[in-house]
Amino acid sequence: MTTIGGRYTLLERIGSGAMGVVWRARDEVLAREVAVKELITGDHQRAMREARNAARLHHQHAIAVFDVVGSDDEEPWIVMEYLPSLSLSALIAERGPLEPAQAASIGAKVASALAAAHAAGLVHRDVKPGNVLIGHDDTVKLTDFGISKATGDGTMTDTGMISGTPAFLAPEVARGEQPDEASDVFSLGAMIYTAIEGESVFGPSDNSFGLIYRAASGQLRDPKNAGELTPSLMRLLSQDPKDRPTAQEAADLLADEPQPSQPLEIPKQPQKSGRRAPNRRILVILAVIAVLAIGGGAAAAYWNGTQGGGTTPVHQSDFQPQQQQQPRYFTASEAAGFVLDHYGQLPAHADVAWRNLYERATEPQEKYVARWKGYSSVRCSLSSVPVRSHGPNWVVTFDLALQTDQGEQKNGVYEAEVAAVDNEMRITSTTQIS
Repeated sequence: MTTIGGRYTLLERIGSGAMGVVWRARDEVLAREVAVKELITGDHQRAMREARNAARLHHQHAIAVFDVVGSDDEEPWIVMEYLPSLSLSALIAERGPLEPAQAASIGAKVASALAAAHAAGLVHRDVKPGNVLIGHDDTVKLTDFGISKATGDGTMTDTGMISGTPAFLAPEVARGEQPDEASDVFSLGAMIYTAIEGESVFGPSDNSFGLIYRAASGQLRDPKNAGELTPSLMRLLSQDPKDRPTAQEAADLLADEPQPSQPLEIPKQPQKSGRRAPNRRILVILAVIAVLAIGGGAAAAYWNGTQGGGTTPVHQSDFQPQQQQQPRYFTASEAAGFVLDHYGQLPAHADVAWRNLYERATEPQEKYVARWKGYSSVRCSLSSVPVRSHGPNWVVTFDLALQTDQGEQKNGVYEAEVAAVDNEMRITSTTQIS
């Protein structure tokens, strides 16, 4: 087993996201289980800012940060509270939409955590079902302050890309304004809407840019199943930020709604030791069985998942438990976001980007890093061609603009095939088409 910082022994990988991988670990000094986040951004300063921001928040409905391990020349590890749980998004996917009273109860707890964060000068910026954990004892905790912005911090989106998840963006943020406390409240409302209706308040879409357009233009759908919760929900979703309640007012408003008659009863997941991810051969066998049993179309859906929109750039929950008895699926928008994030690492962090390659796309790390060191600028943008499926994989078409150290410009249109490999996205091939 691997021990980090001479203290934290890694036991089991429990989740992953655009910024890193999360492990269940044992704190050998205090003899307790913790969650250890292995960051892969290559940006130590950003990692320290994330940890510093999150550590300022102490609230019963927010995941606590305990420690940071690493040095200036090492990838940092952030040590956090471990909560055996399911994310709200996983719960919705497993059980379907929630009753309004259940969604309001969860929303009230998340709102109270946001109120504490706002009081500490923090804006979360990515409130969504994937960042809300539901524990086995009905505990609710808000996670992933990885793209949160503290008052006085520099902009996290130096590339000009929007931080957050399109399906939950406040209209003003989708139009390019800076996220603030009011936009967190809108995202809270969008999260509650999704929990009740089973889809984004902006409607279903596999296209992140379509969701951003609808968000920016204020094309909200009226709730159909919210019942008595509708007036409170619509206050959270007010177009004008000034018309929205504060996070504390939202917490009080939602707490006054009828309470659920019984807890959600989250099933406990058996814990496993060791670092090994699901065997790829087993996943392939499962996929073949699915094809034989339910047909190719259903099997493809089993791998590719449902709509919901990724982030731009993608910021999935770093704490979402991965059920190892079945393959992880990814949406078209998640695949597109993965490609954008991959090229966003270049040329400065080619060693990090190299880890995203698989099969035909692979080459020795030294050769890959040396090749990209010859460029001073790499700009990647999605083309107008929609992401398409290729069997269980996705094919993303994108424009790439490169500038060498000598000032030479190289532009082209490329296709990258993105596959699910041991429950993670990988680029299996890249082809220039023009």
